[in-house]
Amino acid sequence: MEFKFDPKQPYQQEAIASVVDLFEGQPADADVLETKLENALPTPGGQQALDIAAEVGAVGNNLLLDDEALLQNLQAVQDRNGLEVVAELANGALDFDVEMETGTGKTYVYLRTIFELAQKYNFRKFVILVPSTPIKEGVTTSIKLMTKHFQDLYAEPFDATVYSGSTAEEVQSFATSTSVQIMVMSIHALRGDKNSRVIHQNRDKLNGLRPIDYLKATHPVVIMDEPQNMESLLSQSAVGELDPLCTLRFSATHRKTRNVVYRLDPVDAHDLGLVKQIVVAEAVQQGADAAPYVKLESVRNDKGFVARMELAVRKESDGSIERKSVNVKNGQDLALVTKNSAYEGWRLNEFSIEPECVEVFPHGWLNAGESIGGSNNSIYREMIRETIREHLRKETMLRPHGIKVLSLFFVDKVASFLGDGHDNSTADGDFVKWFDELLVEERAKNRQWAEMLPLDPVDYRRAYFSVLKGKKGQNDTFKDTSGTTKADDDAYELIMRNKAQLLDQAEPVRFIFSHSALREGWDNPNVFQICALREMGEAAERRQTIGRGLRLPVNQAGERVPDRGIAQLTVVANESYREFADSLQREYRESGVSIGLVRVGEFAKITTVDEKTGEEERLGFAGSKLIWDELVERRFLDKEGKVTANFRPETLGFTLGPKPDFIWPEDDMIQIMLDCRIERMVKTQRKRVARRLNKEIYTSPWFEDFWRTISKRTTYRVSLDREQIIAEAVKKIEAEPVIQPLRVQVTRAGVKLVRGGTKTSETATRSAELAGAYQLPDIISELQETTSLTRKTLVDILTRSGRLDEFIRNPNDFITMVKRNLLNVVAASVQEGVQYEKVGGYVYELRELQADGAEARDLFMDRVYATKSFEDSNANGKTDFNYIQIDSDGAEAPERKFAELLDSREDVRFFMKLPGKFKIETPVGPYNPDWAIIKHEDGGNRIYMIRETKSTLDESKRRPTENAKIGAAAEHFKQLGVGSADVPGYAVSVPGSWNL
Repeated sequence: MEFKFDPKQPYQQEAIASVVDLFEGQPADADVLETKLENALPTPGGQQALDIAAEVGAVGNNLLLDDEALLQNLQAVQDRNGLEVVAELANGALDFDVEMETGTGKTYVYLRTIFELAQKYNFRKFVILVPSTPIKEGVTTSIKLMTKHFQDLYAEPFDATVYSGSTAEEVQSFATSTSVQIMVMSIHALRGDKNSRVIHQNRDKLNGLRPIDYLKATHPVVIMDEPQNMESLLSQSAVGELDPLCTLRFSATHRKTRNVVYRLDPVDAHDLGLVKQIVVAEAVQQGADAAPYVKLESVRNDKGFVARMELAVRKESDGSIERKSVNVKNGQDLALVTKNSAYEGWRLNEFSIEPECVEVFPHGWLNAGESIGGSNNSIYREMIRETIREHLRKETMLRPHGIKVLSLFFVDKVASFLGDGHDNSTADGDFVKWFDELLVEERAKNRQWAEMLPLDPVDYRRAYFSVLKGKKGQNDTFKDTSGTTKADDDAYELIMRNKAQLLDQAEPVRFIFSHSALREGWDNPNVFQICALREMGEAAERRQTIGRGLRLPVNQAGERVPDRGIAQLTVVANESYREFADSLQREYRESGVSIGLVRVGEFAKITTVDEKTGEEERLGFAGSKLIWDELVERRFLDKEGKVTANFRPETLGFTLGPKPDFIWPEDDMIQIMLDCRIERMVKTQRKRVARRLNKEIYTSPWFEDFWRTISKRTTYRVSLDREQIIAEAVKKIEAEPVIQPLRVQVTRAGVKLVRGGTKTSETATRSAELAGAYQLPDIISELQETTSLTRKTLVDILTRSGRLDEFIRNPNDFITMVKRNLLNVVAASVQEGVQYEKVGGYVYELRELQADGAEARDLFMDRVYATKSFEDSNANGKTDFNYIQIDSDGAEAPERKFAELLDSREDVRFFMKLPGKFKIETPVGPYNPDWAIIKHEDGGNRIYMIRETKSTLDESKRRPTENAKIGAAAEHFKQLGVGSADVPGYAVSVPGSWNL
């Protein structure tokens, strides 16, 4: 299998641009420029000290922007990304944080950022620091997998090496090469001194210098993968030894944040469909405990030893028994503590803090997190059964897609799997016995399941445990571990290095048993079921557990499959859905992620229209904070961001109140507040429904005529008035503020580049304007590539603007300003000049619709409308599916109300929600309309209609790109002959004006 990578994922491009834009204004030829300037303007202070970079012949990174310019860039990036805008650089350092949820392509983003920085600013040297061997293995594997992808995207030669520390000379080629150099290095190779690390030792082959001298001479861009594991003072000082140009810190869970430039947290990842939907299947005991039940939660020594234990306690109010957490001291009789006679004779005899455990008489020692009594064995057996059922159901659904399904079991101890055995074939623990029995039993219930997995159960399961090598002639033994040891690293070689083999349908292994595997880097994209055959702990265990299966699945061609009806991770847990969701929410909050809360910057990415310029722009953090504060004032949110009982959008006529004197996009705000609920991320299996198709409709002649009419392909051309374009562009460019010239500031600290005037307070500073000191970029080619306007038109615009002198003084900022204005002018003109004509072919073939419709999908009740008029096998049915997917929440959502209307109207002969693949081309990008409808008029005539549901007909309340797509769609369907003389073929439908 060869993994494929999509270079056009918007969120990844946004993350990359957030880092690249930090250095906006940095000249691409900084090294040449610095040399010229140093010769022209010698640094005050006389003879400089010996330059190690010159001695070793290092080709390094040169940063000419000063901290003030970098801070301005950082603030602009933070504001557009909805992050709190900082007043100064954290700790005065160039440390920048990128936060990306597990499974969203963090490694891809920082590797591609390397090539963007090289291409735009000529940065050549990069060091990737990792905290552990598994992550180093993961990074090096990713580089190998992505090499061809990056070679196709960038004409940029590069070398990637792994620093081993065995030969000091390996740093020499890194330092002296002129091509892009990427070195992957463990933090352990840096920490220490000359007595413990080769990197700090003077070497004859390096002219008596140390390897670290070669690296620091290049001023590398340091990329830290999982930096929360490199936060010690020793690690931080080791990073400083590299003298980095800057540090880029990539993680899903930053322990300490610096200058945050981009954040894609679990809420964002689920909203964008970048990770699997979490589904909880619960297996819990029903009824009170008949036998003594004891679970040890924790042990502490607070003026005497105290154990926190979950016990079956008798309630005083009604005498019923329920499990409850209580504190128990040494020697206490559990029957007295619980008022439950089932514990007669049970007491605590001895306590231990390290490790956390207690001796329970008459049972024996009990470790923290372990339990005895209750019905655990029965529950665990049913959890295994549920996992097997879910696996068989999912494999039946996904095998036609070429997607292999994996299930992962986390066990309480190795003995539960191995029993008296010593490997996979001889294992006879309880979990193995139950698994083998239940797989045979469940697959026998369905002939398709039996044919799909016909082999012996032993062929389908495999365990990954840490191994203790046996002596000669003896079997290896396995041991329980924490997931953080070297033994764990060895145990996961197959699941990590042979990931492609595990995803191959020809490889029979489908069920994986593991004792730990909770560290970063251990996951597989095709894990669809996770079964925790142990008690869920308190220390972020739910988040870590689901993290092993969050990545979007891949098919046999190596392509990601983002379909929400397929990409679902089922967690089979021994606790209720509500308990799981609440505990998961608490774990996220403890790690700084606001799950279930509306964050201050939540509304920052809402797109609004500038009333003066008509340009689209994001609301930004400041605008979002105004809204958030007002919602708190109106008591729709509390001070933590929790939605209050006053927020009831499901009620008729609900509103957030009168519009204040700032931007108040109410519809967008309501939807965002709905999307912040924990229920959007974690679903209960009980609310899952299966979509059914009335196949007879898609093969009927009347539907074929309807489909071929509405799905014909068109092409468009845009007629632009050249003189009008030039006039509008010149007008906008003339109105822009003056672009400040670039000036060089030479101090004892070196050469720095700043925008605007000099800093006169610094007496040891000399300055000079940079105009003419560098090579100007090809402004016409850059603008032509972005706008598609002719060279002559661009030349006329630039010369008539009368501002070309500003381009000479500050080319990068000038090009950015002109590019922004030209794009807005062209976009506005395109809306008015688009013309469509029919061509051969269809946007979505009928055979594709039939094949896609027949595929199974899992939907959830909160986002579907159950059609009342659906019939299973009626060629004249009114709609194609029993459930229609709705894109927004709430009983009053326009889509849901429209679906109810279509379902009930007698003059509507047929209606359907158009699939996501049904897209028409417009000048502002592909467009997927909402609904396709057949209506009966008097006399039996059929009218074909396409409708788009919106919340308002007021164009000023919609984005310009939305209006452009709506206008283009109207022209497209008009050319296809959809509609009638009295009824438009395409129209916008809103509550109160459905346009039917």
